[in-house]
Amino acid sequence: MKFDIDKMVADLGGASNIAKGIGANRCVPYGWMRRASVSSLYLSQIKEVWPALDLNQYFIGDET
Repeated sequence: MKFDIDKMVADLGGASNIAKGIGANRCVPYGWMRRASVSSLYLSQIKEVWPALDLNQYFIGDET
């Protein structure tokens, strides 16, 4: 299973908007996209700013 970070970033208004919301440098979301990984700490911060966000929608199942 994969987490679609690119879609989440786009849906939340882009890297700059997310960074502003969580109080981080705008390079942070770009780092998630580059590494294809985002920590639970940042996901918790995102949920604090956007509590209605359903993170489950960004999980993509493996094609087998």
